Amino acid sequence: MSEALERYDRKPAQVLSGSTSIALAASRDHVGNSGGTIAAFTGWIDNAAELTDLTGIAPDNSAHLYAACVTRWGEDADRRIVGSYAAAAHLPDGTLHLARSPWDAPPLYYHHAEGRIIASPLLRVLFAAGAPREPDYDRVIDELAYDFRSGDEQSWYRDILMVPLGAHVRIKDGVRQVTRWYQPPEPMKPADYDEDAAVEKARTLLDEAASRAAAWASRPAMALSGGLDSTLVADALLRVSPEREKLDAITFVPDRNWQGKCEPGTMGDERPFAGLMAQANPRIDWHIADDDHGPHDRRARDVFAASETFAPGLANVGMYHNVYAKARELGCDALLTADFGNVTISDAGRSAYAEYARAGEWKQLLRLLNNRPGDGRPLWRKLAALSVLPHLPRALRQRLRSLAHPERTDMTALITPLSPEAREKQAARARARGSQGAWSDLTHDLDRAGTVAREWRDADGPGRDVDLAFEQLYGVRKRDVLTYRPLVEFCMSLPTRAFAWDGEERRLARLMGKGRVPEAIRTNRLHGQHNVDWHARMTPAREDMMDLLERARDHPFLGRSLDIERLQRLIEDWPEGPDFSWENDYPRRLALPRAILAARFIGHVENRNEF
Repeated sequence: MSEALERYDRKPAQVLSGSTSIALAASRDHVGNSGGTIAAFTGWIDNAAELTDLTGIAPDNSAHLYAACVTRWGEDADRRIVGSYAAAAHLPDGTLHLARSPWDAPPLYYHHAEGRIIASPLLRVLFAAGAPREPDYDRVIDELAYDFRSGDEQSWYRDILMVPLGAHVRIKDGVRQVTRWYQPPEPMKPADYDEDAAVEKARTLLDEAASRAAAWASRPAMALSGGLDSTLVADALLRVSPEREKLDAITFVPDRNWQGKCEPGTMGDERPFAGLMAQANPRIDWHIADDDHGPHDRRARDVFAASETFAPGLANVGMYHNVYAKARELGCDALLTADFGNVTISDAGRSAYAEYARAGEWKQLLRLLNNRPGDGRPLWRKLAALSVLPHLPRALRQRLRSLAHPERTDMTALITPLSPEAREKQAARARARGSQGAWSDLTHDLDRAGTVAREWRDADGPGRDVDLAFEQLYGVRKRDVLTYRPLVEFCMSLPTRAFAWDGEERRLARLMGKGRVPEAIRTNRLHGQHNVDWHARMTPAREDMMDLLERARDHPFLGRSLDIERLQRLIEDWPEGPDFSWENDYPRRLALPRAILAARFIGHVENRNEF
């Protein structure tokens, strides 16, 4: 274990009460006691002032305040608390209350056996306390098949459970009760939508979110891209901060060996637009992260050691290593992001393609289709694919798609590293759960309600485990400004037309940006493409990938689950550069790095040095 993790292991707050042990980390407000309720807390409370008025407890210790809320409101406490947190409270009657906030929260795992309970966001704390460390290999395959078990109570290890987002778990006398109390708001009717009022309300809530984040960190750095999300957040942070204060902003760039090619409709290097934002705001102290990214599995074993979870999405966030490293170099204690922007203020409104066709909004639909960025297909083809196809039965959709795109007939086979045997068994398990992979049926949502339901379903993934791992490795906490719950819920309550109207996607964010971000950014229709440099990063690693796959061939799980022969052929037949096609690029940029990460994870959990 690295020195950083060893230091971090000495930080978790420990609460011992009878047979219950709670260990929560990454918090400035570890432990509190109120009315006989002992609480451990990690994260933050955004409505602390309001709760202080109601409970009489000072807001400077979130754990103390949380204990007071549970003492006063019992099972309804989490409904009254706004923030991003994981918490555990031991009540005077022996009940253990475990909770996570909606939309965004640190992970919270627990093991309950033989009358003994231990809970922590850190799985290795549970293992150190004697919980069994038996990986669920089926879940690794599910993740590789893009069949995400979002919101599942079963963790990555057998006999270890996790608290879902927007839920609490109560355990008393050996009986466990899970209450999923949170439900996202229903979108308003289009006829009730007032655009000017909505834009003003969104700006106000964004400023509130920025104010809470600025007060939370002593010296934050902002992850600044060239898109609408982070530039709007940066502007809000400047608005709520004293005029004399500067804002450190860090922009990541593609690997130095990137060939400079981008897929139509995208931008790979966001420096030009981020630079415009910095130029327009002298209070922004702009920094560029290092451009030596290394392979997709960079520090993967370190991340797995910190989180103990398998997160193949690490292949998508390698550039963040250098952003965190730069923040640490600058002496910043927190990294503020706008990662939730595509879900909130800058949602593209893609459900409009089906929704407007069904509602007979033909003028609006045709304007959107004609202005669709990076889509050079003729109008009739876009109309058929985006507006008609989603309304057809799933089996017919797949049949028609296979006729138009034979290479996409079986997306799981195309873009995952799984063997035919593993795919077949995984599909059977998924059918039994009533589930399906994220790539198995490529359509946009039919309406705004479907978008909200999907975003809520998918919110509870391993991303926060990865955030917590990065926090441990670099000593820099992360906060996504756009997960401020009042802002999230307001955006979820808006109809599709708020985000896609008059031929304009991301309309809400564009209107919010008037007078706040440079016009070139506000009107830019390109979107950032993460991992645009995949070919440059993977090319030097081909020999290492080939060797690792050869070693995996004899492993009882990896050799059976990965399609080793196909993966090695992808390496042997290496292209000179990306061509952005499904059949050539996507297996290499998606399947290959995820196979390598799976081997690294298995190597970690099984203590095998060869992986």
